[in-house]
Amino acid sequence: MDNDFLTLIKRIKEVKNLDELDDLKELSENFLRNKKRQAILTLLSISEEMGEEEILSSIKDLSGYLESIAKQGNK
Repeated sequence: MDNDFLTLIKRIKEVKNLDELDDLKELSENFLRNKKRQAILTLLSISEEMGEEEILSSIKDLSGYLESIAKQGNK
C-alpha cells in the first residue's frame, strides 16, 4: 500500500482538535496533487499504446460514472 496514503490515514486518526485539521488539509492536498501527477504521467506513458480515441473514450466513461455517483449523493 502507498506510504503517503498510510501516513494520511494515520494522521486522520490522530486529529484531536481543529488546529490539527489545517495541517491535515495541507497533507491531503499534497497527497491528491501527487496522485494527479502520477495519473497524468501514467496516461502519457501509455498514450502511444492505447491511442487517443481509447483514452478519451475511457475518460468519457469514467466521467459519466462519476456524474451518476454525484447525482446519487445529491438525492
